[in-house]
Amino acid sequence: MKTKNPDRLFLPEHDAGAPLFKKLRAWLATACIELHPATAGCGPCRNAMLSLESRAAHEVQPEFPVDVVYTWVDGADPAHAAKRASFLSEQQGIHDNGLELARFRDNQELRYSLRALEAFIPWVRSVILVTDNQRPSWLQADHPKIRVVDHREFIPEGYLPTFNSHVIEAYLHTIPGLAEHYIYLNDDVFLARPCRKTDFFTPNGLPLAFVDWRNRRIFGYHYTKTPHAQSYFNTLRILEEHKIPTDPAFITAHGPYAQTRSNAADAFSFYREYIEAFAPNRFRTTEELAMYSHALPLWIYKQKRLVPCDERYYYVQTQRRDRVAYYKAILHSQSDHVPPLFFCINDVGNQGRDSRWRKDLRTLMDAYYPEPSSFEADRPQRNDR
Repeated sequence: MKTKNPDRLFLPEHDAGAPLFKKLRAWLATACIELHPATAGCGPCRNAMLSLESRAAHEVQPEFPVDVVYTWVDGADPAHAAKRASFLSEQQGIHDNGLELARFRDNQELRYSLRALEAFIPWVRSVILVTDNQRPSWLQADHPKIRVVDHREFIPEGYLPTFNSHVIEAYLHTIPGLAEHYIYLNDDVFLARPCRKTDFFTPNGLPLAFVDWRNRRIFGYHYTKTPHAQSYFNTLRILEEHKIPTDPAFITAHGPYAQTRSNAADAFSFYREYIEAFAPNRFRTTEELAMYSHALPLWIYKQKRLVPCDERYYYVQTQRRDRVAYYKAILHSQSDHVPPLFFCINDVGNQGRDSRWRKDLRTLMDAYYPEPSSFEADRPQRNDR
């Protein structure tokens, strides 16, 4: 995939009749954007771990099959919105974060994430799309490589319907037919360059965990008090209760989660009483566990069945005022042939007060992933482009 010239994108809209201060602000935004720290990416490792490139120099590619699992929801679907609303009054202690529109909003991220998947990891055996009785309207109905799996196929009936990703993730390893080795992706995670199996697993099958070593990540967890952040501290508390040593600096990046069914099943058994305590929560609370971000990797790491890995990546929230600096840095990394393994564009906290964010997001996606994938039923013919 070849990116358009990043310097031609995201240009401020100049209005000849605009006040002088607005013209000056637009000029400054353009002039200073290259100085933004986004150009360095995220995740420098304090322990000088091996990079993926150095690992690959002496590794053979394993032959075991690998599946990819996505979780997806279209919160604008009237039926889904009505179902969510009908259960709101049944639960106490729902955190506002669990009700944000952004948590259920579909910005077409899945379309572009699948473009990246087809271009950069064509070796995957199958793609499993986990939904709540939904299906993207643009998805190819009979694609041989993709399978839509409803919550009812793997989550116990007593916990359904659920609008809580913590509950959904806890049971992913029980999806019928899932390969022993799989990669779990949220639809806002995008692979950014061609990948090998050994970018996610060691040759003998241990999953790699991409670790975020930034000190401000832990500070942010203390500060935000969201269900996701509190899940981290809930996990540490549980491990300490079981006298399992913890490393408070071990926090996974928000990116691809490589894992095995065996690891996930064993972790589920270890955390079972805690999972079954929060599984009835249809919406997020602060008394839960985020399995793939915290609970699973922290416990598996102590069992020596997971390998921490250092890799540069980008994480951007769509409501950031400086988001365009990050977007341009991502596009420049591709045009300069030094792309990260992945990046995440997280739609969180955006309640519509900034109407331009959607346009900026689409500009980035269309520039980085211009070619439709075979997963898209509505992909244009070449003579239509």
